[in-house]
Amino acid sequence: MAEYVEEKMEQMIPEVEELERVGILNSLEVKELVKRRKHFEYKIQKRTKKKDDFLAYIQYERNLKNLIEIRRANLGYFHKKDIIDDAINRRIHKMFIILCNRWQNDVKLWLSHIDWLKETRWNISVSKVYMRLLQVHNSNPKLWIAAAKFEFEVGSAENGRQIMLRGLRFHPESKLLHREYVKFELLFVEKLLARKKVLKIADSKVVQEKNDKDGSETEEDSKPKKESQFDAVDDKILNCDLVNLVVKSALDAIPEPSFAVSLLVTVRVFAFSQNVQQQILDILEEKFAEHPVTVDTKARLALEKNGNASDVVKEAIDIYRDALDTAPSQELIHLAFTTLQELSKTVKSCDILLLKTFLYMLKLGHEKEMLGIEETEFYLKLIDTAEEKGQFSGVLTDALRRYPQHYAFWEIKLMSDGGDKYEEIISKAHQNLNEADLTKFWLRFLDLMSQWHKSDEAYTFLEENVGKRNLAFLRVLFLDRAYEKGIGKARDAYKRYHHLPPFCRDFHKNMLVFECEQAKVDKTRVREIYQVLADQFGSNDIQVWLDWISWEEKSGRVLEVPNIVCRAEAKLESSLLDKFTTIRQMS
Repeated sequence: MAEYVEEKMEQMIPEVEELERVGILNSLEVKELVKRRKHFEYKIQKRTKKKDDFLAYIQYERNLKNLIEIRRANLGYFHKKDIIDDAINRRIHKMFIILCNRWQNDVKLWLSHIDWLKETRWNISVSKVYMRLLQVHNSNPKLWIAAAKFEFEVGSAENGRQIMLRGLRFHPESKLLHREYVKFELLFVEKLLARKKVLKIADSKVVQEKNDKDGSETEEDSKPKKESQFDAVDDKILNCDLVNLVVKSALDAIPEPSFAVSLLVTVRVFAFSQNVQQQILDILEEKFAEHPVTVDTKARLALEKNGNASDVVKEAIDIYRDALDTAPSQELIHLAFTTLQELSKTVKSCDILLLKTFLYMLKLGHEKEMLGIEETEFYLKLIDTAEEKGQFSGVLTDALRRYPQHYAFWEIKLMSDGGDKYEEIISKAHQNLNEADLTKFWLRFLDLMSQWHKSDEAYTFLEENVGKRNLAFLRVLFLDRAYEKGIGKARDAYKRYHHLPPFCRDFHKNMLVFECEQAKVDKTRVREIYQVLADQFGSNDIQVWLDWISWEEKSGRVLEVPNIVCRAEAKLESSLLDKFTTIRQMS
C-alpha cells in the first residue's frame, strides 16, 4: 500500500512545486497540503474502502481549488492552470469514477459527480457519465429525462432525442417520459422558429444593403427562389408534424383521457402548437367522447372563448348537462361541481343559472347515489332545513350510509337531531369514527348541550359513558367537566380512574394543572400525581422525571430530588439513561 501512496505523492510534485513557486501557497501551507494528501491517500488505499473517505478527500480537494481561485484573483496570476487546476480536477474526477464504480446503486454519487463536472464545464465527460449512469439505473425515467435535457441544452438535440427514444423503449408506459418527449420536440421547434426569424432578419438586411449599394433590385434578386427538399422537411418540422407523430405515439402507448389532457396542458404553453392541440382534442373526441375527463375538457375550453359571460357559461353548462343526461357518473359530477364552484367565485352575473345547475346536478347525483363527500356537504348547505326537512333528512341519512367514517356528517346529524336522539347518534358514531374524530365529536356534543341549556344532562351522560366505554379521552373530558364544578369533583373523578387502564398522560397532567391553580397548593396531592405518572410512563418518558424534579426544586422539597433521580435511573430504559444524565447536568 505504501508504494502506491508514494507513487501518487511523486506525481503531485510538479503541481505542489508550482503552487509554492508562484506564491499561491507558502512553504508551511505546502507542507500541510502534502501531509493531508498523504493522509487521505492512505485512507483510500486501505483494503476495506469506505465511501466517506473518498468523499472527504474530494471535499478537501474542492476546498483547495476554491482557495487557489481566491488566491489567483488576489495575486492577479492566472497562468499554469494546466499544471495546477487541471491536476486537481483530474484527481477529483478519478475519485468520483472509483466511487461510482464501487457504489453503483447510490444514485446521489452519480448525480454529485455530474454536478461537479457541469460546474467544471467538462461537458464531454458529463455525457459519458450520464450514459454509464443510464446503463446501471435504466429503471428511473427521471434520469433519462435529465440526460436528454443536458444534451438538448448543451450538446446536440439529436443526441437528446436518441436518449429519449431509448428511455421510451425501457419505459413504454411512462407518462412522465412521453410528456417530456413531447415537450422536448416542442422546444426544438421553438428553437428552430427563433433561428429562422433571426436568419430572415439577417437576410433582409443583406438584401437591403445590396440594393442600397447597387441602386436597384437585380433580376436575379426579384426571381422567386425554388423551395428545396430540405426546406420542405424544415417546414414539416416547423408545422409540428413531428410533434403530432410523437403525441399520437404517446396516446397509442397510454390510451387514457387524463393523460391526453395532461399532454394538452403541456402543449398549450407553446403559442405555435394549435394544430397539435387540435389533434389531441380530435383523439379525445374520437376515442373517449363520453369520458368525464373529455367532457370536462370541452366545457373548460368553451369557457375560454371570447364573448358575453352569460352565453359562455351557458354553453359550458349545456355540455355538462348533455353528458349527465346521457352517461352520468360520480367522476363527471365531481368535475362539473368543481368547475361550477370556480365559476361561482369568478362570474357574479350568472348566480341564478349556476344555482339552478347546482340543484339539478346534486339532485341527480343523490338519486343515482353518485355524490362524493364534498358535493354532499354542499348539497346539505343548500337545502332549507325549515321548508325541506324531509329532503334534508334523506340526503343526510344517505350520506351517513355511504360515508359512515366522515366526521362532518355525524356533526350535522348531531346538530339537526341531537336534541332528542343524542344517545342513539353517539352510539352509532362510536361504531364508525376514530378516536381523534370521537374526541371532537364529544366536545361538539357538550358545546351543543350547553347551548341547549342541558349541561347537567350532558355531564350525567358523559359520566355514564366514561364508566361504560373505558376510553382514555373520555376520562380527560370528564375530568375537565368535573373541574368546572369544583376541585372536589375533579379530585373524585381523578381518584376513580387514575389507576385504571388505559393510562393517559393528559389525564394526570390536567389534574396537575388543576391542583397547581389552587390558592393553596396541596403539595402532597401534587407529589402523588407525579408518582402515579412516573409509575405508568416513567420507563420510556424522560420528561416525566424532569418535570417532577423541576417542581420539587421550585415548589416542593429539594431533598427529595436525589431520591427521584435514583428512581428514574432504576425505572428508565437503559437506552435513555445517558440522555437523562446529560439533560440533568445541563440544567
